[in-house]
Amino acid sequence: MNIDVLALKYRPKSFEEVTGQELVIKTLANSINLNKIHNAYLFSGTRGMGKTTIARLFAKSLLCETSITSQPCGKCSACTEIDNGNHLDLIEIDAASRTKVEDTRSLMDNVQYAPSSSRFKVYLIDEVHMLSTKSFNALLKTIEEPPSHVKFLMATTEPEKLPDTILSRCLHFKLASATFLVITNHLEKILKAEKIKYEMGALDTIAKNANGSIRDSLSILEQCISFCNGNLEDTKVKNFLGEVDDSVIQKIITSISNKDAVALIDTIETLSTDSDYEKITDTIMHAFYEVTLMQINKSNISSDHARYQFYQEIMPKFMAEDLQLFYQIAVSSKKDYRNSTSKKDHFTMIMLRMIIFADESEPLLDKKILSEKKVNLKVKNDKTLSPKTNVIDQTLDKSIEQEWLSTINKLSLTGLTLHLAKHSVLNIESHSNPILYVNEDKKDIYPKLCVEDLLGKIKDHFRLSVEIGIDYKKDLNTPIVIESLQNESELNERYEKVKDDPDITKLQKLFGANINKESIKKIIE
Repeated sequence: MNIDVLALKYRPKSFEEVTGQELVIKTLANSINLNKIHNAYLFSGTRGMGKTTIARLFAKSLLCETSITSQPCGKCSACTEIDNGNHLDLIEIDAASRTKVEDTRSLMDNVQYAPSSSRFKVYLIDEVHMLSTKSFNALLKTIEEPPSHVKFLMATTEPEKLPDTILSRCLHFKLASATFLVITNHLEKILKAEKIKYEMGALDTIAKNANGSIRDSLSILEQCISFCNGNLEDTKVKNFLGEVDDSVIQKIITSISNKDAVALIDTIETLSTDSDYEKITDTIMHAFYEVTLMQINKSNISSDHARYQFYQEIMPKFMAEDLQLFYQIAVSSKKDYRNSTSKKDHFTMIMLRMIIFADESEPLLDKKILSEKKVNLKVKNDKTLSPKTNVIDQTLDKSIEQEWLSTINKLSLTGLTLHLAKHSVLNIESHSNPILYVNEDKKDIYPKLCVEDLLGKIKDHFRLSVEIGIDYKKDLNTPIVIESLQNESELNERYEKVKDDPDITKLQKLFGANINKESIKKIIE
């Protein structure tokens, strides 16, 4: 392999070789062919997308000795000098190192002089946003009305830092980040030219880590070629870049779908503390995104067959509302990685939060479960419940549940302790043998310290000297269930009040509309 840097060796020499910027290239080529050439151009976009390269190619089109053309010959002295970076009439300026107004003024003093050997004198200002305010003021008038032989080409990663007076005088081209497919195709083309063996999974991993930057992908590629000794294997590349094996990611997602906190923690414990947990979070977020799209149109979103098969299997286990919730939890929690002392611990809490919050919303989302709870509650209140129907209802009655609900409000609970209390029922009719009944579905979620904290506060509140027992049972009418039933009852009452309202009925007939029960809100005066 040539010792040249790949990003330099494969830098485009013509518009046709530019990757992933078809709209910008087509617009520039058409403007040259139509002889509609502006006096100032601004190219903006993320790093490594070809801003400076496109500016040089545009300069080559203007200075080629054959003519002003969108397809410069590449052989004349002007084209070769531009490729070699030593053309006298292409003045490249690094604004990051020449920010002073004196530099800009001395530059502008030379604008009036004719080009030495070409038809134009082209100023290419890189990282133009680094110029000072006074430098922009010195540049302003010249950019607006330059001599006919002068053209300005500017590149920046932060166009928002440019004054509006400069932006309004330029043709602004915004370069888009390269897509995953564009990067993988570009890498594959280069590896074939370099005659280097590779696996497509390795290219997918490099493209994912490039974050939309062509140059970054080539820099990562060079590191991987050296690490893999000229044979890009998927497993080696993933290890080098700190990627986690797909099987581990799939186990984490499966644990979340099953709401299995124990299996989730066991899987996370297999990861090393050096793993890139932010990257793992991004991977899981993308999985939720792809599963969501599959639920909508059932199409093959993922290019990886094995991954697609997994998504197909896991898709029925997720509710659409949960996927939206999980994605939002991950997005909201990512910003806290920089403040966490242990990224692994923070990642664990993010994943557990998905399970806990999904369980929290279950009574509201699953109408079948909610209706069954209503029936159980109604039967119990009517005192007609059979002893074999529900074991816990032999121990607890409505007064105990209501007393516990009011007690929770007096205990000043927060966080997981409050969550535990809302999924429990305390039976303290006999102070000699109090029992805290916890929903069996939540048996393995709460840490030991959380349970001890709740029991301690209960003992302090009731001034108990005996130990409080713990028991796990199904179908408890816990505060969270009671609140859900009450909310549903209130919603039905509000619906009954508005559905026969003459004005509402008139609107329904006029627009052919239906009432969305969930959208009816109580107005608090």
